[in-house]
Amino acid sequence: MQMIRMFLFIFRPAAEWDAVLQAKRGLGFIVGIQLLPMMLMASIAEGAGMAGWRKWHSEIHGVKYFTVGEAVVWEMMQLMLMLVVIATCAYLIKLMGETFNSHFPFRQTLIVVIYTLSPLFVLRLLDAIPGISFWIPWGIGIFLSLKILYCGLPRILQSHLSHALGLFFISALFIVVLTGAERFIFIRCLNGQGVPIENLVFDIAAKLPF
Repeated sequence: MQMIRMFLFIFRPAAEWDAVLQAKRGLGFIVGIQLLPMMLMASIAEGAGMAGWRKWHSEIHGVKYFTVGEAVVWEMMQLMLMLVVIATCAYLIKLMGETFNSHFPFRQTLIVVIYTLSPLFVLRLLDAIPGISFWIPWGIGIFLSLKILYCGLPRILQSHLSHALGLFFISALFIVVLTGAERFIFIRCLNGQGVPIENLVFDIAAKLPF
């Protein structure tokens, strides 16, 4: 039921934000029951697209076939990087709130970012499709995420309407830039343009039993 809410945010963000306010779930519940399972689903789908099919590799100017072990290591590294992105976005929004004379607890801004990025994780399921660009799910997902952010900021942070609009634009910029940077780094590494990281992945994958 909780994971379904992540999907429903795409279609009725205002109603779902109101439901979040009424439920008053703890941060541990939101992270453990809603965020991490959705991230794992996205990683499994993306990993299946890498191991089961293929992705273009610019270094060899051809198609690269990833082993299951390599796909697992890549996805675990990406998952950890995305957690850092989420925490960083939440912290930056908290800092910017202070410039608007609003002091938001880090817990609140973190909840905003987690639910805002719901479409990004849902759309990453498309990465399981052979040959699809990693940028397509990100582009669609970030567009829907900004719609959710627009509905959620004034509700969760309870900021004044005039402050909420300015905070929305700044928060949107943080989210677009940081999630885009995460995609860019991930894609460059997959394309063989991050040799030290790629070698690390190969070394760890070689030690896995699959």
